[in-house]
Amino acid sequence: MKIMYLIICSLLFLLSACSFTSGAESAAGSGATPGYDPLIIAHRGASDLEPEHTFASYDRAVKDKADYIEIDLRETKDGELIAMHDEDVNRTTDGEGFVGELTLDYIESLDAGGGQKVPTLRDIVSHYKNKVKYYIETRSNADGKITMEDQLLQILTENKIDDDNVIIQSFDEASLLKIHERNPDVQLVRLLRKKEIQELTTERLNEISTFAFAIGTYAGSTDKDLVSMARDNGLDIHTYYYDDEKELAREMFQLKVDGTFTNNPKFARETMNPSK
Repeated sequence: MKIMYLIICSLLFLLSACSFTSGAESAAGSGATPGYDPLIIAHRGASDLEPEHTFASYDRAVKDKADYIEIDLRETKDGELIAMHDEDVNRTTDGEGFVGELTLDYIESLDAGGGQKVPTLRDIVSHYKNKVKYYIETRSNADGKITMEDQLLQILTENKIDDDNVIIQSFDEASLLKIHERNPDVQLVRLLRKKEIQELTTERLNEISTFAFAIGTYAGSTDKDLVSMARDNGLDIHTYYYDDEKELAREMFQLKVDGTFTNNPKFARETMNPSK
């Protein structure tokens, strides 16, 4: 009887071990990475699905569980900050002209697609408050001058937006340094162009780390060595795309970048974790 009991226990143990191994192999084969949870940043909102930089686009991004909505800033002729990537309104609206030469009244009269309007930064922040997180890009004006930073910080302050709910990025280092001087608690990301990535050194990364917590790099120029180089110098790495997200997104997740831009947050999450 004792021998039979030992045999039954042994069989139960073997069955349990097989079941555990099968489950582990299934998780490994799913593409999921336990504990890996990069920032999903909605590029101009869910811009694959709705007109970019509109409330429809931002709302879709929030619905599809983006961690941040990205807002490109441009300054109008009368000094208002609007959500617009291009230097002119030609591509994204039914109007024409350079943003810096147009009044806010004119821009607000335009159709940005599907009846949507071009929102101001003030519109966006006062609408969402702290219900969403903002990833905002600054840039110099048409004359190469740094002019939007004080107004940006003022709008965030007036709407009581928590510093933890904001990341500000720029290719223009002078803009980031000005913001860092005004409010050192705001998280900053130094965007890098392809040439800057090619010329990157440890010394340069150390310099960036004095004011920024991360670098933003083009996915096609991002590899294992660059990710390691950034992290060795105390910096996170966020990746952006040039209309090639679908070709490069899976590779970025395999590199375990800390954040990535996406035109479709649902696609990004499914690519990151295809088992869900």
